[in-house]
Amino acid sequence: MIYFNDRFFEEKIPYKINEGLMFGIGVFETIKITNGKLEFFDMHYERLKYGCDRLNINFTLSRDQVLKKSMNVIKVNKNINGSLKINILKNKEEFDIIITSKNKIYSEKIKKIGYKIIFARNKKFSQNPLNYIKSNNYAINILELNRALTLNKNEAIFLNEKDEITEGTISNVFFVKNKEIYTPKLECGLLNGIIRRILVEKFNVKEVIIKDKDIYNFDYAFLSNSLMRIMPIRNFEDMEYNLDVDFLRELEDKIEKLAFNN
Repeated sequence: MIYFNDRFFEEKIPYKINEGLMFGIGVFETIKITNGKLEFFDMHYERLKYGCDRLNINFTLSRDQVLKKSMNVIKVNKNINGSLKINILKNKEEFDIIITSKNKIYSEKIKKIGYKIIFARNKKFSQNPLNYIKSNNYAINILELNRALTLNKNEAIFLNEKDEITEGTISNVFFVKNKEIYTPKLECGLLNGIIRRILVEKFNVKEVIIKDKDIYNFDYAFLSNSLMRIMPIRNFEDMEYNLDVDFLRELEDKIEKLAFNN
């Protein structure tokens, strides 16, 4: 007998028990929808497969099968611009797939203002293998993001056990000095975000170790993820940056041109 919301069930219960639900063994991807199309879909699918392999999820859907299902969700929900989320849950020797979409986008207004960010209260351990896949073990990220929001901030940035900057709760972080862009090394303990990967591979972004005190040594900084693409940072703790909005806008325009050619 299984207890669920004040009732007992024998075999048929109102949800499906699997390792994804009970133990958080699953991966997800969040993809930007632009004019009814999915940006950088191939790269997202590649990372989805990689995460499944690392968690021993027997994910068998091809790229075209996932794309077809995703486009059907967009069609049914009538999403022109917004986001699509693909979640794969381990279910013994099989898998369960959940695809959702919504119309939420990052406004250009907030990009002109820039984010206010802080350091997270908790730290990441650089040797944790879950840092390197987009897994469902996301509780600490959500807790730290909610803490930042209650403090009227937009994002929180994790340090690792060596006080090296890693990543944000929902973003990668970058710093600019004399037009050169720098971002933390992967081995510091962070996810290789899709936009991060593009910036490193296509735009000569340098991967370095950046300590917490180093935030004062740069001209300005920005965040990235698949939905925001580029988000300027106005304040990082007590450091206020003078943004080069034109530089960041030009960078985002270049990224956008690559969105459907991956």
